[in-house]
Amino acid sequence: MRLNRLFSCVALIFFLLLISFVSAFAAERVLVLPFYIQSDSDLSFLQKGISQMLVSRLASDQSIEVINWDDSSAANISKPIGEAAAMSTAAKLKAGFVSYGTVTVANESVRTDARLVRIADGTPQVVFSQTGKNQGDALQHVKLYAAEILKALGSEASVLTQPALKPQQQKTAVDESHRHPDSLWTGAVSTGSTPIRMMASDGKTEANVWRSLKFKAEIKSLAIGDVLGDKQNTIVIINDNSVSLYRYVAGKLELIDEVIGEKDNTAIRVDVADINQNGRAEIFVTNLYNDKTQLKSYVLEWDGSKLVKIVQDANWYFRVMTVPGKKAVLLGQQRGTTELFSKGIHIMAWMNGTYSESSLADVPRGLLLYAFSSGNATNEGKEMTVALTSDLRLRVFDKSGDMEWTSKDKFTGGGGYMPYPVDVNDSKASREVRNKRYYLPQRMFISDIDKDGTNEVILINNKDYAKNLLPNLRFFKSGHVECLQWEGLAFGSKWRTTDVSGQVSDMVVGDLNNDGVDEIVYSVVDVPGSAFNSARSYLISWQLGK
Repeated sequence: MRLNRLFSCVALIFFLLLISFVSAFAAERVLVLPFYIQSDSDLSFLQKGISQMLVSRLASDQSIEVINWDDSSAANISKPIGEAAAMSTAAKLKAGFVSYGTVTVANESVRTDARLVRIADGTPQVVFSQTGKNQGDALQHVKLYAAEILKALGSEASVLTQPALKPQQQKTAVDESHRHPDSLWTGAVSTGSTPIRMMASDGKTEANVWRSLKFKAEIKSLAIGDVLGDKQNTIVIINDNSVSLYRYVAGKLELIDEVIGEKDNTAIRVDVADINQNGRAEIFVTNLYNDKTQLKSYVLEWDGSKLVKIVQDANWYFRVMTVPGKKAVLLGQQRGTTELFSKGIHIMAWMNGTYSESSLADVPRGLLLYAFSSGNATNEGKEMTVALTSDLRLRVFDKSGDMEWTSKDKFTGGGGYMPYPVDVNDSKASREVRNKRYYLPQRMFISDIDKDGTNEVILINNKDYAKNLLPNLRFFKSGHVECLQWEGLAFGSKWRTTDVSGQVSDMVVGDLNNDGVDEIVYSVVDVPGSAFNSARSYLISWQLGK
């Protein structure tokens, strides 16, 4: 009898431990109810956008099972949802937690109140309240609310966040957004003993500098264009696993929408252009997966309320190239079976619901998709190709593909790379080949950025601690953007921006603040992500002559 009782106790303990073990690894079920929007106008699009953003951010963690209440009766919530009704709905759907909230929109203010409640005992896990000035702030609030939910549920999901400003910080950011660089960058990193000023070499050309708040992520790439189709530019920012769409308003970035990518995916380059000619620029994301060894790119487009994928799982590296005075062109190059890039760069066109090659691009032989730009770079009235080759030197090619000039100096790009393909049939070489990295060349722009009647070549130049002696490793000390001008026999440095600590990871020339004048906008990674550090990066806008 005692033996049977002992056996029963052991079995019961084992059963309870098993239940605890299974429960510990079971996904948390979270019901996301639509926010009630309290406003004098119809803001159903905002309600929909908030729900989609919150769902996508929570679903980025596989340990959380998100239940999106998409019942047709919930399409437009006509009154605030009480806690009792929220918990009752969640219990019927066997959810462990429920999220609900209200957004109150007035003339010049917005308030977001939300809660995450545990169903088992009715205990609030997150009580959230934020105020702002406009509808864009409401989306930012939801982003912060999602981060608090993930934290409360013990998630370690990576979230690209830009913390909300306190009122006095907002004022400071706006006031400094158009100060002269000498006053804004008084603590600039110096080369030798003399700080590098953001001035043209003639000492007369002033620039206006704006810097964003710091993102808790490593910005990989950025692009500027009319994504919403309203004749106003937005900026697209990508990190490893998200694509975020922002608009510059009164000295700060307002989040419009964000798409969280699949796990084990790494976005490496983003471009925007209206290639399908529907009035809204598409977002072309070159994306890798399976430890960066395979290509699975996709294209996003704004559907009026959110970003949606119109093409996915594409075996193409995408790149939009704009030659001054011409329409933007989408170029593509495929990945080979045993090589990173197959032969041939193609001009892509929108055909039959996807992007397909229409013709081969006229590019000097041997150049890869991201390594060149074309235009009247030498101001001699003819189109030239300016390229960065594998030895990091700048080279100029004529229309026939003959090389006309090579730089003495090297120009180091950012830290984005792809591992070389491994020959699975060659076990001896696999380790050596796997350790080889192809670093993506930085962008180059041919543009008369300072409006003096002559084109310049604008490119990134980072400083590597190892002075480029380690081909598979880069340790960044500082970086800047450099402007080169053709001086008859060679390119010479015309001006350069102030050195910043870390690396300049990407750059674009475009009208960020929608004032009709292009700026140089670049991303700076001052703390790369690692097992010991959280990543940190920010944007700089550099506008000449105003």
